[in-house]
Amino acid sequence: MHRSRRLGSALVMILALVGCVPAAGQPTPAAPAVVDGPVDIGGGRHLYLHCAGPEAPGRPTIVLESGYHDSSDPWTLTDAEAPAVGPPVFERLSERNRVCAYDRPGTLRYADPVALTDRSSPVPMPRTARAVVDDLHALLRAAEVPGPYLLVAHSLGGLFARLYTQLHPADVAGVVFVDAFPLEMRDLMGANWPAYAEVLARPVPQFANDPVWEDVDIDASVAEVRAAAAYPPVPTAVLSKTEPFLQPDGMSPDIGLTLERIWPEGQQSVVELTPRTPHTLATGSDHYVQVHDPDLVSATAELLMIRGGHR
Repeated sequence: MHRSRRLGSALVMILALVGCVPAAGQPTPAAPAVVDGPVDIGGGRHLYLHCAGPEAPGRPTIVLESGYHDSSDPWTLTDAEAPAVGPPVFERLSERNRVCAYDRPGTLRYADPVALTDRSSPVPMPRTARAVVDDLHALLRAAEVPGPYLLVAHSLGGLFARLYTQLHPADVAGVVFVDAFPLEMRDLMGANWPAYAEVLARPVPQFANDPVWEDVDIDASVAEVRAAAAYPPVPTAVLSKTEPFLQPDGMSPDIGLTLERIWPEGQQSVVELTPRTPHTLATGSDHYVQVHDPDLVSATAELLMIRGGHR
């Protein structure tokens, strides 16, 4: 199903009407304290976690997973232009849901100046998707974040959310893939894959020699996903950009053209993870759909909650 980003505003209004009052027989959500700080996950390490919003027994907690090199910051930002509207995803979703976001080690804070997060313990790099998933699983357990979880994952975070769902299917109530990295990326990029993978891993200049910089072995991570159990039949939705990627300095035009050509096919492969997966095009948005079209991301997450029987 393809819709323009104008759909996002309409969905938000519908959800405001159908979701403002708890369904009959359901408990009124409690409002637990805001969590905002380091959580000990063992092994002498901690991860930064931010949780806010009400919770009710049995209602999923929304867990936000950022893309490659990004801290949790993009979920608290908005650059929406009409017809897209709405506050940042974290703010909007936490009005009615328990929502959590965290910083992976070595990821970028959107500060002035830009900095690497010092809120989560650094780890040796490179690492793989399994290490990221194990960290998140340990974090949610250590912080006693109630499940099940609705995962909302951007870009390479989609690979992490996919593996988390395959490894812990009983813990996952659904997944929203936000312009997510497809498992077939290497095959789709063909001869351009090695150069593109190098561009993906490359630090921004001020962190070029920083060993803390997040570095994920994507090929090994894809192998981990392929080796895990099949993706389970959980409620799933896919959001995809329509505007071109920003082209990093030093990336050849040929790689950029290949990337734009194959990206829709890669998105379709994510859609095909489950039958009848709703697929929405965020018209006018680039790769950061959660920043440029936050209302659409938020509305999709809440509709997926309803689809899963959680009002």
